[in-house]
Amino acid sequence: MISASRTLLALILCSLFLALAPGSATAQETVVVAELPPYAKQQADGRWSGPAIDLYRAAADRTGIDYRFVAAGPDTGEAEFPVYASADTPAQTTRSLPLHADSIGLIGIGAGSGFTMGLLGLFTPGFFKTVAIFTLLVLIAGTIFWLVERKGNDEVLADGSKSRGIGQGFWWASVTATTIGYGDLVPRTVAGRVVAMVWMLFSMALTAVLTAYLVSLTGQQGGNRSLGDAVADKHIGIIAEGPVALSDLSGAKAVARFANLDAALAAFDEGRIDAIAYPFQPARAAAGDRSISATDGSIALPVFRVSPDELRQELDRAILSPEWQERADQAFSR
Repeated sequence: MISASRTLLALILCSLFLALAPGSATAQETVVVAELPPYAKQQADGRWSGPAIDLYRAAADRTGIDYRFVAAGPDTGEAEFPVYASADTPAQTTRSLPLHADSIGLIGIGAGSGFTMGLLGLFTPGFFKTVAIFTLLVLIAGTIFWLVERKGNDEVLADGSKSRGIGQGFWWASVTATTIGYGDLVPRTVAGRVVAMVWMLFSMALTAVLTAYLVSLTGQQGGNRSLGDAVADKHIGIIAEGPVALSDLSGAKAVARFANLDAALAAFDEGRIDAIAYPFQPARAAAGDRSISATDGSIALPVFRVSPDELRQELDRAILSPEWQERADQAFSR
């Protein structure tokens, strides 16, 4: 009996020793987080919130990793998340899937909401190029219509004047393409009606493409404005070694680099630059009362830099889940 008691006491003492021994407990991971609203935000009381934070917490809890969040800074080193994918990511670090596909935003250039801003959005080089192309196509169709109708249609003949006859054809092609169809000028010959049928079918597709492009130029729902047109002949600011590459702004008059977003915002407020190119969602969170618009330019995406492969797999699984996709649609809707 005494021997059994001693054995039990020895087992208890051994268990306590192993539990208190250095390295026996699960080490707590220090996770360096970059404050990048709306993906990750640090509250006044030090707590962290945001979609990226929630994703990491869920994945870490499932893999049994104990962790604590610290803000990125000179003393803590580079952030592990959320960061933008880049070629200089250390080779030993595994990157997760992007948690959200963002576009390039422009702080200082309005989104074109409202009637007046929508009209102003049309006065771009892209709009005038579109008008020129459309006019050329209408002129070609009108000229063909005149050529096939001039001998069998007195209205197109225009008293024998070639210029007036082509003008009549141009007018017909214009009202037909825009589906107005006044009926003041109609094809009389079989060849003219064949040309009219082909032009009507072609102009249906042409009008649809033109409408979609005009909507994108005005910045209304249904499309982002063209990045090239938006930065044309403007001084644009970017963050040095930031997510927006210099090659993305090839149409800009000049590009200035700044150490951080605060410095770029200060330069914009002082009138030294016309706009700031930055990922749309973070730009929207940082713009304050400044105007901002989204463009059709794509951006390197926020990802997680993680070392344990098991954690990376769990993050990818969560990012690809229908639940996250639904939340992303809600969180990042404009």
